[in-house]
Amino acid sequence: METAIWRRSYISLTSSEHPVHSWRGKSVQRKQAESKSQIKLHTQSAPFGLCPKGLMLTQAPSSIMRSRNSRDHTVNSGGSCLSTSTVAIPAINDSSAAMSACSTISARPASSVDTQMHSPKKQERVKKRVIWGIEVAEELHWKGWELGKETTRNLVLKNRSLKLQKMKYRPPKTKFFFTVIPQPIFLSPGITLTLPIVFRPLEAKEYVDQLWFEKAEGMFCVGLRATLPCHRLICPPSLQLPMCAVGDTTEAWFCLDNVGDLPTFFNWEFSSPFQMLPTMGLLEPGQASQIKVTFQPLTAVIHEVQATCWYGAGSRQRSSIQLQAVAKCAQLLVSIKHKCLEDQDAEGFQKLLYFGSVAVGCTSERQIRLHNPSVVNAPFRIEISPEELAEDQAFSCPMARGVVLPGEKKCVSVFFHPKTLDTKTVDYFSIMPSGCASKTLLKVVGFCRGPAVSLQHYSVNFSWVNLGERSEQPLWIENQSDCTAYFQFAMDCLESVFSIRPAFGTLMGKARMTLHCAFQPTHPIICFRRVACLIHHQDPLFLDLMGTCHSDSTKPAILKPQHLTWYRIHLARGLTLYPPDILDAMLKEKKLVQDQNGALMIPIQDLEDMPAPQYPYIPPMTEFFFDGTSDMTIFPPPVSIEPVEVDFGACPGPEAPNPIPLCLMNHTKGKIMVVWTRRSDCPFWVTPETCDVPPLKSMAMRLHFQPPYPNCLYTVELEAFAIYKVCAHNEREECGVSAGSLNGWVGQGVTEGGFGLHPLRARLSVGWTAAPMGLSPPKLLAQ
Repeated sequence: METAIWRRSYISLTSSEHPVHSWRGKSVQRKQAESKSQIKLHTQSAPFGLCPKGLMLTQAPSSIMRSRNSRDHTVNSGGSCLSTSTVAIPAINDSSAAMSACSTISARPASSVDTQMHSPKKQERVKKRVIWGIEVAEELHWKGWELGKETTRNLVLKNRSLKLQKMKYRPPKTKFFFTVIPQPIFLSPGITLTLPIVFRPLEAKEYVDQLWFEKAEGMFCVGLRATLPCHRLICPPSLQLPMCAVGDTTEAWFCLDNVGDLPTFFNWEFSSPFQMLPTMGLLEPGQASQIKVTFQPLTAVIHEVQATCWYGAGSRQRSSIQLQAVAKCAQLLVSIKHKCLEDQDAEGFQKLLYFGSVAVGCTSERQIRLHNPSVVNAPFRIEISPEELAEDQAFSCPMARGVVLPGEKKCVSVFFHPKTLDTKTVDYFSIMPSGCASKTLLKVVGFCRGPAVSLQHYSVNFSWVNLGERSEQPLWIENQSDCTAYFQFAMDCLESVFSIRPAFGTLMGKARMTLHCAFQPTHPIICFRRVACLIHHQDPLFLDLMGTCHSDSTKPAILKPQHLTWYRIHLARGLTLYPPDILDAMLKEKKLVQDQNGALMIPIQDLEDMPAPQYPYIPPMTEFFFDGTSDMTIFPPPVSIEPVEVDFGACPGPEAPNPIPLCLMNHTKGKIMVVWTRRSDCPFWVTPETCDVPPLKSMAMRLHFQPPYPNCLYTVELEAFAIYKVCAHNEREECGVSAGSLNGWVGQGVTEGGFGLHPLRARLSVGWTAAPMGLSPPKLLAQ
C-alpha cells in the first residue's frame, strides 16, 4: 500500500501583489516564496477561472493543484493514497455557490478511468451559527450517497470579527470521514476558508462523526452525519383555530412537508368536531401539502384534539399536531326597523310586523334588524311556516340564511305581495340562530285591498230619439284606490243599439276616465239593456241603459228609471209573466192592489200573512253568471233562445254556408213581438227580422252567415228586443194613455234577457235584451 506523505506547513494570510501562475496542476512561484513552506494570499484570478475576482491561498511548489467545486461532488481515487495541503478561497457575496475550493494533491498519477466527477444532488440548506466571531455550519449532512463512492461537502468558515482569528482543528475520529491534515488556520477579518470533508461509506447504515476546532477561547465542533434514504413528514406541533359559534364553521391551514428522501403516502387520523382535508395523499421529496382543518362545534366548550398523520412503510411512522379551538354560543337580537303603531316590538320571543293595507298585485317591503352582540359570528336561518304551498304564500323573505358578524347589525327585508282580494293574511317567520340560542317568532299581518272602481251613475236614460238619429251622453268611471284597475264592458258595441267608448281600459290609482255612451236605435221600440262592467280584482258593476225610439207613425211611451224599479219589484212578486191587459183585469177585480210605492201586489188578507216580497239583493258575481243564459238562473226568463252559441266552423266558400235553425220560446202568458237589430254590413243576421210569438209557444228562425272576405275569423253578438203585442203598435190610442201619463203601461210590454259567449271560429254569440215587462201600475191603463 502506498503511503501518503503530508508536508506540515502553516497557513498565513498576507497581502502580496505578486501573482501566482499555475498550469496543469503545477504551481510556479517567485523566489521569495520558494524559501518558505507556507501559504501566501495573493490578489489574482484562480487558474481556469475557478476563483474570479477573489483572493486565493497558495502553497509551496512541487504540488499538484485540483479544483473542486463548492457544491457536493464525488471523487473516485481508485485506491491511491493522497498527499495534500489546503488552499482556501474567500467567499464572494457570502455564498458557497459562487466559490471554488482548490486542493493540491501530490500522488502517483492516476488514469482517467480511476478519477470521475459526478453531478451532485442538491443538498438541503445548511444552518449556520457564529462562535467567537467565526461563522460556521452547525452540521454537514450527506444524503443520497452510494457505497464505495466518495462524496465531498465543503465546510465554510468565515471571520465575522474585526481581528485576526487563529485556530486549529482535529480530524474526524472515524475512517469514513476525512479531510486534509490539520494545520493552523489564520483568518483575517472578512476572509472565508473552505475546508473539504470527504465521506466514503462502506456499509448501508447511518454514520455520525464530529470535526473539532480549537481556539484560544475554547473548542467547538461541527457535526458530520450521513443518513440513508428515509420517509419523514413534519408538521407544526399545534394549531389554534379561530373562535367559533356553536353550529357555525371555521377553518385554518397548515403545511405538511416531506423532508425525507422518498415519495411518501400519508393518512390523517382525527376526531370530531374537527375535519381535515385532504385526509390522505402522496408527497414527493421536498413537496409540501396545505392541510385544511375545519372546526364545527356542537357544544360550547374548549376543544383540544390530537390529529395523527401516519406514513412510511406499513404506515408505522407518525407525526402529530395538537388542534385547539374554542366554541361559544352565538346571540342574535331581533328588532323591527322603522316601527309603526301596530307593530309589537317588546322584549320576548315573538314580535308583530304589520304591513297594513296593500293593493292586490303590488308588493310592500318592511325590514327587521338582526344584532349580534357576541364575539363570534352568528349564523342564522329564516323559515316560513310550511302550512301553505309556496305559490300561495303572500309573505316572503329572500334571505333564507346568513351570518351576522360580531358586534354588527344586518337588515333583512320581508315582502308582502297579496293575491286574494279583501283578505287579512297572517303568517309566521322563525328566525333561528345556530346552536343553542333561542329562536324568535315573527308574526306578519297584512290586508289585501283591490281597486275601488265606481261609476258616476248606474243608469243612463237617453229619453226618446227619432229613428235614424244618435244620442250621446258622458259618464265618468273613477278608481278611488291607489292600485291599478282594469275594466271591460261585456257588450258588443258594433251590433247593439247601445255603445260605450272606450269599452275597456286601464285606470291608474286615484284616476278618473270619461266614457261616452251612445244610443242609435234601428226600430221604433222601447230599448233597455243591463250591461256588466267587469273589473279585475273587483266585483262587476252594472249599468242600465234605456231609451225609446220614435218614428213618424209609431211613438212608444218614454221609458224612465222609475219603471225599472217597478219592474224589479214585479219580478220578485212573479207578475212580469202576465201581459198588461190581464194585470189590468186583476186590478179591477181586486185580485191585485198597489203598495205605497205604486207597485202591484197580492192583497194581504190577514195581518199574520207575510209582507209582499221585495226585490232582493243579488251579489254582483251571482247576477253576472246566473243571468238566465244557462241552466242556473235567479228568476225564470220571459223569453229564451236555443242554441245560444252557434259555430259555423270553417266555411270553404265561395258559397255561403247553410243557415242554422234557431228556436225562440215565449214563457209569458201574453203574445209578444220580437225585433232583431242588425247593421247593414254585419255578416250574420236572423230571419225573420220581426215576428210575433203566441203565449207559451216557440218560433222557428234561421241564422245566416255570409263572410265578405276569405281567410278571416268572424264573431259577433246579435241583439233582439221583445215587447207585449198588446202594446206594440200605436200604444197611446189603444191603451188610452193621455199625453201627461207616459209612465202608465210602458213597462208592461217589455221583456229582458241576455246572452254572451266566447267564439272560436266563425262563431255566432247570440244575445238579446229587451225592456222590462210589467213596470207601470195597471191603474194608468184605465185612464
